[in-house]
Amino acid sequence: MPYAPTTNRKQLTRRKKKYQHKKEHPYLKKMYRILKYYFLLMVRKEDPPEKIAHGLAMGIFIGFLPIIPLQTVTILVLCTFFKTNKLAGIIGTNILTNPFNALATFYGVHFIGRIFILHDFTYEVFKNLFTQISVHNIAVFGKDLLTLFYMITIGGVIMGIITYPIIYFITYKYIVKKRKKIKHQRKLKFLQKNEQVVL
Repeated sequence: MPYAPTTNRKQLTRRKKKYQHKKEHPYLKKMYRILKYYFLLMVRKEDPPEKIAHGLAMGIFIGFLPIIPLQTVTILVLCTFFKTNKLAGIIGTNILTNPFNALATFYGVHFIGRIFILHDFTYEVFKNLFTQISVHNIAVFGKDLLTLFYMITIGGVIMGIITYPIIYFITYKYIVKKRKKIKHQRKLKFLQKNEQVVL
């Protein structure tokens, strides 16, 4: 018994740390919940799984490109033209180019572009060019910005081509499996209700 208070204090400390850890990045947590909600909403809709899978893969492809202000318009036009799921496309672009991921995404793909365009950017220079775009900066760093744009575009296209079939396959399989599970759960509920009525 004399050790009980110590144990309780340790447990409380651990729970407190765990709770504090969960509270970190509330925006990221909220965004994850929103994306998950809309993705599950798509799963429950009548749209064929291949349309949703193509829409998400297409959205991620566009998410790799450095056209953040035009990404939503671009993906909506492409989804309309190829008759894929628009909501999946928008979710795909936001997975990569949300406020938390955009810098890391573009910094990663620019390394692929560097294979074709021999120019070196330190992380600090990259961050300054990427986060402080203005009319003044375009006038001063115009050549560097254009070089960076080409690097990210080339790297983004290559990454988009590589990831497209992977995202499509995973999404398609997940939706088919999830829909089967939902159908099975509904069937069980229906049978349980019938059994209650009989009893």
